[in-house]
Amino acid sequence: MNPHRAASFTTNARSKFQLVADWPRLPKSITLDRVIGVGVDSRGLIYMAHRGEQPLLCLYPDGRLCREVGADVQRKSIAYDLRGPVPIPMATRYWLHGLHIDAWDNVWITDVSRHLVMKFDPEGKLLLTLGVDGEPGCDRRHFAQPTHVCVVPSGEFFVTDGYGNSRIVKFSAMGEYLMEWGVRGTAPGEFHTPHVITLGSDGLLYMTDRENDRIQVFDQMGGLQAVWPGLHGVDGLYAAADGLIYGSCGVDNAVMRFDRQGRLLEVWTDRENLGYPHAIAVGKDGAIYIANSGDLWEIDPKTAKLPRREYRLLPRNGAEGSAVSKFVVKAQG
Repeated sequence: MNPHRAASFTTNARSKFQLVADWPRLPKSITLDRVIGVGVDSRGLIYMAHRGEQPLLCLYPDGRLCREVGADVQRKSIAYDLRGPVPIPMATRYWLHGLHIDAWDNVWITDVSRHLVMKFDPEGKLLLTLGVDGEPGCDRRHFAQPTHVCVVPSGEFFVTDGYGNSRIVKFSAMGEYLMEWGVRGTAPGEFHTPHVITLGSDGLLYMTDRENDRIQVFDQMGGLQAVWPGLHGVDGLYAAADGLIYGSCGVDNAVMRFDRQGRLLEVWTDRENLGYPHAIAVGKDGAIYIANSGDLWEIDPKTAKLPRREYRLLPRNGAEGSAVSKFVVKAQG
């Protein structure tokens, strides 16, 4: 959609982005495959979603396994690649995508293949399911590959809907449809792959408009407040307690933080310890948690010298590079 892709992220950090060693400490029976979501609750428990067996897990702060979540309602299915003129079926696996922890420690996930939003209580009980299982659409009951959820203090919540559609849908605390906004396009307020949505401390909603290489900022009635352009394919986004906005860019293996005016304060790149950082969360202590899908991308040589660069996914075997990682930021010197 965007005629000119933004420049890749490169390191400009004034502080050190340091991996916490020996974290997590999962049983050998668990093999992570394409970790795509991560969140932290008020107790310091870390939740992660991936696409292998036992796809939704809760970890203790020290990285030990606490429990699996939703085993009785998760199931494998076939997702479709919608980037071309004809949908292309992909592998049969678990297709969880967005993960969000609300102020009451409820756990929200999206399933892009089943076109569902699910809400679990802090003990792992399923409380709410929205969408029609396996049936895409664009109305009050249906989603088409929804990508993420954000719950605000009133209990109302917002869904980025996402790959198949290009809209944000607002619901009441009880799950009743309230309103929606957005269409496919490149103009301000239009979307191409609304990927993650997060609530800032100012009450505004910050959303990655990934394929348009930008972040857009809205009030809770859908009023456009700001556009932050020139941001290369931002996947993950998280509004932290310190008021800053943290993001991740998978194709550049980069993590960045912004102020609320969209100024890019620091960028960390780390090809050794990051493997397509798809999602990001920040703990109360400032620790940064990264969901690494392990996917490897490269610029297609045919487009390397063109204003619009295209990327291609490299072949991969197994779960190499899939990880949930913990980082700390320390002052240089």
